Amino acid sequence: MRRLVILLKDMQLSGSVESVAVVEQMYNDIVALNEFICKGLSAVESNSSFDAMSQKAAKRSFFEEAGRKLENIKSQKRYAELGDSKQARASDERVAAENINAVLQFLREKEVRDRLCGMTETQIQSLFGESLFDGSNPLLLNAVLNSPTGFEPVSREILKKMQRARAQKGRPAAAEEGPQASNLSAIVEEMFSLVKKKLDDLRRNELPSQLVNLNDSKEPPFKF
Repeated sequence: MRRLVILLKDMQLSGSVESVAVVEQMYNDIVALNEFICKGLSAVESNSSFDAMSQKAAKRSFFEEAGRKLENIKSQKRYAELGDSKQARASDERVAAENINAVLQFLREKEVRDRLCGMTETQIQSLFGESLFDGSNPLLLNAVLNSPTGFEPVSREILKKMQRARAQKGRPAAAEEGPQASNLSAIVEEMFSLVKKKLDDLRRNELPSQLVNLNDSKEPPFKF
């Protein structure tokens, strides 16, 4: 299907080497399944012992077998554990990065506080001016506001002004979480879903027309 080729090419253009390898293998597995289906259908259609109804039943049975093969492919370890393992790894890496950033931020703020501790409030205001209150110097703002209780370098009045500045400035938007992992998982899931839907449609086409009409009808099958 054209959509499968598009998904493969998109991943080849933007994905990591590992992600591309997974999607290429997935695509190859689907191609092999398609070849299996083509050979099976050819065998059914060339069987002269089948009448029209028997041929439909054989095709329907074959599509059901192909569906089971698709489920077997999907259950393979490299696909079945893809979402959980990738997302867990991305989550672990994200937590580790956040911890490192938190430590670095603390050290930066501590360095600022160490420099401020030898200065009077007047000197601090003279040196930093409006940047104390307009949020333009977030490191200074956080360093002062995160000072241990009782060791603030400025008065309570200035602290309140700085708190208002931080509230107005707001927190930075959260970084995008694991785009590569979630994108890979979504692509593989979409590829499976496309093939499954196609198989379901093909199998449905081989159902007796009475059953198809019955399934499509919104009316109950029997009236009392």
